[in-house]
Amino acid sequence: MSAQIEYLARVGNFGADMYHLDVMDGKFVKNKSIDYSYLEQLNEKTALLFDVHLMIENPSKVIKKYIKYGADIITLHYESYSQIEKLISDLKKIKDNEVMAGIAIDIDTDIAVLEPLIKYIDLVLIMCVKAGKGGQEFQKSALKKIKALRSQNAEILIEVDGGINAETGAQCVKAGADILVSGKYIYSNETYEAIQKLKGKNG
Repeated sequence: MSAQIEYLARVGNFGADMYHLDVMDGKFVKNKSIDYSYLEQLNEKTALLFDVHLMIENPSKVIKKYIKYGADIITLHYESYSQIEKLISDLKKIKDNEVMAGIAIDIDTDIAVLEPLIKYIDLVLIMCVKAGKGGQEFQKSALKKIKALRSQNAEILIEVDGGINAETGAQCVKAGADILVSGKYIYSNETYEAIQKLKGKNG
């Protein structure tokens, strides 16, 4: 893991604006990944923002730990909650600790679910693939969601994740997205050039 952390610590030098950290528990989604200890280690090596995406079954139990170890944005999955009151309570907890609060919606979830939540959040993460597995192909249905959400709300930050490369990233930005999350595209290509292309530079 140390080699991975060292690589990530250098990504800021290649032009990345923040780190998007997928946290998976093997329950909400099939895969399992990093936890808050990883964030603590990385936080010691970089001053970039940390965008923590909680793809877990019970976010309420760990929110305070991610706040403690330096998360700048904490994004909760709408699908992790059976009661909207509990979701709103957790969003308030995040914002009360001066951390930005986000809501992620999976590829099959309609943006209509966001209506009662918008006033509690700073960011909406629209998944462009099924949550939980990297390397999936971008689904164009996400573009309709981005356009619809942007037409409804000009100020909310819109983040997109899943199958993002130079081409699909440009499509998302044109539709109204503000933040592009990319993993495989960056790691599978020359890092600096890939990031610059995502940012609309170098062609």
